Order: sequence, then C-alpha cells, then structure tokens
Amino acid sequence: MGHIHPTFRGIHMRISPLLKSLVCAAFVATTAASMATEAWPTRPVRLVVGFPPGGPTDIVARIVGQSLSKELGQPVIIENRGGAGGTVAAAYVAKQKPDGDTLMLTAESVQTRAAAVFRKLPYDPVADFEPIGKFAKQRVLMVVNPTLAAKDVKEFVAYAKAHPGELNYSATYSASSHFGGALFGVLNGVDLTLVNYPGGGQPITDLMAGVVQVGFFTESTVAQQVQAGKLRALAIAADERSALFPQLPTLQQAGAARMDISPWFGLVAPAKTPPEIIAKASAALTRAIASEDFEKRLAPIGAVAIKGSTPASFAADIKKEIDYWKKFVKDSNFPIVD
Repeated sequence: MGHIHPTFRGIHMRISPLLKSLVCAAFVATTAASMATEAWPTRPVRLVVGFPPGGPTDIVARIVGQSLSKELGQPVIIENRGGAGGTVAAAYVAKQKPDGDTLMLTAESVQTRAAAVFRKLPYDPVADFEPIGKFAKQRVLMVVNPTLAAKDVKEFVAYAKAHPGELNYSATYSASSHFGGALFGVLNGVDLTLVNYPGGGQPITDLMAGVVQVGFFTESTVAQQVQAGKLRALAIAADERSALFPQLPTLQQAGAARMDISPWFGLVAPAKTPPEIIAKASAALTRAIASEDFEKRLAPIGAVAIKGSTPASFAADIKKEIDYWKKFVKDSNFPIVD
C-alpha cells in the first residue's frame, strides 16, 4: 500500500519541475508587481483631460498637474482628448492599464450627470473607475439682462410666475447652464424656456443683447460682463457666497429654493488600480491642495479648493449625485440623449 506504482512515480517526477517553475514564476511576478506598486510612480504620469486646451477644465488640470508633479517626484503630462462633453476621454481611460500611469481629471458632467442624460454611455461611471478625490469647484451665478424688471431673485420669481413661458434662458445642453435653468424652474415653480446653444460665447452674447433674459454661468465666464454692467447678477447658485462677489446672496439667502450646481473637478484612475497607488495619489492630492499657492492659482478662473475629500467619500458622492440627477431627469422630463 505504501509503494508508488512506477508509472505514477514517473508522472510525479515529470510534473514536479513544472509545478516548481510555475510557483517560482508566480512568486516573481507577484513580488515584482508589489515592488512596482510600492515604488509608484517610477515613470511620468499621464493626466487625461476630456476637453480641449485653453478652457477652464484644461487650466485646472495644468494647475493640479504641476502641483502633483512636485508631490510625486515625476512629471505629470496633460493629455487632451476632447469630444462628446468629456465622455470620449472617460471611455478611453476606462480601458487603460490599471497601473497608476494613467489618471483622469473628471468633472460632474462626466462622472455623474452624464449617467442621467445619456441613454447609453461607453463606460460605467462607477464600475470603470477608482475615485481618488475631489479637489476644486467653480461657482455659478444667476445672471439676467439688465433691462429685465426684476432687481432681485424674489422679483424674478414673481415676474416669471406672472409671465409663464415668456422668459428664456440660454444654455448648452447638459452643461451647468442647462441644469441650472431647468433645476431653478422646477424648484421654484416657474416656467422658463430653454434656448439651446452648441457652446462658445453666443449664449452670453445673446443674454447681453436681450435675446434671452436669464442664464446660469460660472463666475469666470461672466465676471467681466457683470462688473461692466452688461449683465446683472442676482445670486450665487451655491451653498456659500463668493469671494469675487461677496455682496451676492446665495439663492437660498435670496428667498429662493436651495440650489447648488457648482461644477467640481476630481481625479480618478482606471478600475482595479491597486489600493496602495490610490492611497498614494490621494495623499499627494491632499498635500497639493493644502498649499496657499494652489488656492491662488485657482482664483483667476473663479475656482476654489475642495479639502477633505477621500477616495471613499468621493465614491459615495458620485453614487449619490448619479441617483439625484437620474431622479431629476426622470421627474422633470429632461431630454435624454440616445
């Protein structure tokens, strides 16, 4: 009973070296992967941006990229992949190797609202990414043509209710300007008519000309026009006042429903990026945004730092916002893109 048949003994002798080789190879591969993770980054890091050079998102990417480069000790190279409101870049990053060498600067339009307004996306905003953290946001102003009779938010709401459907708001589809006008109308019980623009400066030009009467735009987009008296700012569509326009109340302070549609920026990595790399990237981001220089560089584009965001809190925020915007789109009959 204790003897091994010669045939089986031969098989045993032939398999053992193979098993040893496989075990050794697996050990070496695991050790190498572990060492690479611990040493990350050992090469330049790509930061993919879903919008063309020169715009606010690109500027924010370059600010955070330079700060991250100092913290990580490696160059952070900005790679612009514009198209379809940032979704082209997101689909690309979702398919990249999860080794920390490729990160994406994301925004609420790509990571949360897109899930609500596009019937089908080429990526899953939750399953295809590892959140690293939110780090900055812009504030949105509610602005009107100066000739409009309403001098404040309460007067605007009263006028809009007395003239349903007569007030137009200028916006670009699915941007903050679009969600701002639609959400304001729903929350305050007023009927505003959308005038949709493909983008560029025409929405602002037509607002100044009186073709449309109201709009919701980021501070950096309309600050000069407001300061020159070409547009009148009524309120901030956020939960806190603006350092650039400290005299302006928030919508809630002005007597309207609470509304915060501040566009935010964050960092994500492809799904299955090792948690050790995510933790390192998060720590580097936290150190980067803590510097006074970071805040100063954001100020010219009307952005402020978001502090305290972690991979876990960012992941929770993304899921919460997706649920919120999906419900809003469904309840308000917001147009869906096929």
